[in-house]
Parts: sequence; C-alpha cells; structure tokens
Amino acid sequence: MLFNSSHRSKLLLFLIQSYILALLFDGIVRKWLLPGLSSQIMMIKQAIAVLIVLKGISSIKELSGWEKSFTIIGLCVFITSLLAGHGSLTVALYGCLPYWFGLTTSYIMGQTLNRKDLLAIGKLIIYTSIFNSLLTIVQYLLPVNNILNYTGGDVAENITGMSAAELAGIYRPAGIFMHATQSGLFITLSFALILYFLLIDTKSIKRKIIVIAFFFDIIACICSVSRTVIFIHIGTFLFFSYFCHNGDFIKKTLNFFIYAVPITVALMLTPFGQNAINNIMARFDEASRVQYKKKTTAEGTIADLWNRNVTYNINAIIDPHTIKGDTIPFWGYGQGISTQIGGKLLNMKSQSGFSLAEFDGLRIMCESGYLFGWLTIIIRLGYSFRFLPRLGNLKKRKKYLCIMLFPPFLISFYLINTWGNVFLSNWAFLCGGLFLASYRIAKQNRKRI
Repeated sequence: MLFNSSHRSKLLLFLIQSYILALLFDGIVRKWLLPGLSSQIMMIKQAIAVLIVLKGISSIKELSGWEKSFTIIGLCVFITSLLAGHGSLTVALYGCLPYWFGLTTSYIMGQTLNRKDLLAIGKLIIYTSIFNSLLTIVQYLLPVNNILNYTGGDVAENITGMSAAELAGIYRPAGIFMHATQSGLFITLSFALILYFLLIDTKSIKRKIIVIAFFFDIIACICSVSRTVIFIHIGTFLFFSYFCHNGDFIKKTLNFFIYAVPITVALMLTPFGQNAINNIMARFDEASRVQYKKKTTAEGTIADLWNRNVTYNINAIIDPHTIKGDTIPFWGYGQGISTQIGGKLLNMKSQSGFSLAEFDGLRIMCESGYLFGWLTIIIRLGYSFRFLPRLGNLKKRKKYLCIMLFPPFLISFYLINTWGNVFLSNWAFLCGGLFLASYRIAKQNRKRI
C-alpha cells in the first residue's frame, strides 16, 4: 500500500491507490501487455472513480456547491441528450460520467489524503518520470514502427522506418502513455514535483534520484518534439521562481545550476543534442508555417498560444459552430457524441472524436448546447481559477507543496485537456484531488508544507 490507513477507510485508500496506478500504467498495459483489450482496460480507471465516489460519499458529510452544481447539470444534459439530442442511453451515460463522478472524485480525494500520502504519491510520480523520460528518449531515436513506439494505430507508409528525430513533430514520442498529450499532462505534474523535491523539500527523496529525474526530464523535454511540453517547462519554472523564491531557495538554485548549466550545455553541443534542438526548432517552424503563413516562427507561436487558450474559448462561448461550420442546436447534439467511443456506438464516425470540435470549450458547447454549455464552462473555469487570488497568502505562509500542485491542477482543468477522453478527464480529477488535499492541509496546518 502507498498509504497508511491510520483510522481511515482501508477500502477507500485502496481504491484511490488503484486509481493512481491505473492512470500511471494505463499505456503500458494497453500498448504492450494487452493491446487486444485496449478499450476495456481504458474504462477501468473510470470504473474505479465511480467506486471511489460510491464509497467515499458515505464518509463525506456534505459536498460543496461546486460538486452539487456539476452533478445537477449532468442530470440536465443527460435528459436533453435523450429528448433533444442523439437519444442513445448508453452514449448519454458515458458522456455524463465526468459530471457525476469527476469533481466529486477530486473532492473525496481532497478530503481523504494527508501529507504523508501526498509525499508517497510524489515519490511514485518521480520514479515513474525517470522511466517515462528514459523511454521517451529511446523512442525518439527508434523508427516510429518499432514496437516501443506502438500507439495502437497504423503508421503511415511514408514515415515507416524513420525516427521522431527526423520528423519534426509529425510523430511525437509518448513514453509509457498511449499518446503524446497524455504524456504531456503527466509531465505537468512530474516537473512541478521535481522542482519541489529538488529545491524545496530536499530530504524526502534521495538527492541522486531527484537530480537524475531532473536531467532525464530536460533531455526528454527536447526529445518530445512537443511545443506544449516546452511551454509547460518554461511556465512551471517561472511560476515556481515567483511563488517559491526565498533566500534559501535562491541559494539552493544557484548551487544546483552552477553544475547543471555546464552539463546541459555540454550535452546540447553533442551531435545528439544538436539534432534534438534542430528537430524541435523545425517543429516550431513547421507549426507556425502551417497555421500562420505570413508570420515569423515567434509570432506564429505566440499567436497560437493566444488563440488556443483565449480566443478559441471565447468564440466557442459567443458563437459556437462545429468544425464544418454548422450552427449547433440550442440543446446541443447530446453528451458523448463528440467522443470516439460515443461516435462508434452511434455509428456516426463523421461526428466522433475531433469532427465536431478539436478543443474542449467548443466540444462542450456542441454536446451540451447553449444554456448548459455556458454553465459547464463557467463552473469548470471557476472551479480552478478561484484559487488564484489565494496563492499570495499561501506564498506568505510557505505552503510550497500546495503552490506547486496548483499548475498541474489548472492546466489539466483548462489548458490542454478534453474531458471527452477518459484518460485526460480522470487525470484532471487526480490533479484536482491532490491539490485540494494539499490546500486542505495548508489551511489546517500552519507549519510549512
């Protein structure tokens, strides 16, 4: 067991532990151990989340207004899906799972886990990150059709035999996860914890282990061929530098980087390092060229960040249309229709996956319609952004673990997440549960955390 029960429900702690392990090692089982049962295995983590809610709700006196509101909206969109949407009971139930068992899972985890649990989970994440980083680097160097690069889909003939090191982002290594987006979300949590254990809590994990995790993470960051992963590292470090800096932190940082910078620079000057840098720069150039032909790479990158995270969501709210330009019905097309599983169950391949909407703001509007789509987006934004004004107080009280768990929570709830994907939605609820637990402890305990 990761956790000591200490007068808490052993079954609930076992379920939470199983939930974490199911998320971390989902890709390993689905890609290499039991690929023929990929769809069935994918639903295990969702089933565990349901069990967590059913078991945990009895020990929680009362849910907060956020969980109650989301559950009620889930009931409403379930009804509109049947009466005014696609009409499929199975697809509607599947599409409503995040409403009924999402925020509530986070809340129960937040009320159950203690500081020792969070540190145990942190250690597990660090060790997993070392393995994930190593595998990402190996995948980067191997042909995309190698078994270690298996993603469950077919490899295009024109890139067979080529490696990610030659493809400038056409193929991106996913490490132990099914897809690169899932690996990117894992990195939002692992890199935040690496910084915390490296420069704040230097006693909980052996120094050699956390230094190894840091260096492999930086190398894997370049080998990921992912702009998102690059931005995650930059943004997380800037966030960390602002909210966690003090005299002790500055001294530790300077001492560490005196050794880290020369080693990193030396590595980047090797043929491997030069190829990796050139490849990631080619990824930036190609993405900017395709999306913003008349802009420079830097202008295109900035424009893409702004459009994806701000403009896209604003347009989704005020003027929602499908990717094809169709105006959505007032009550939406129904929950679950814009997911791959929902589309397959409805035998409507043209409306599954990304065919209705690529990102979550518009996907929510397409499925839920105007009224409940707006309410869903407002609640999701409010649920994560409500903690922003409280970070200053946490900084004054030196609640650094809580502070460093906030970026993964915010990112997984807002920036690079689509709750139409079982893994991504449940990863968001895991990050939410970890942050809420750390926030509850920070409020109760005046000692540094």
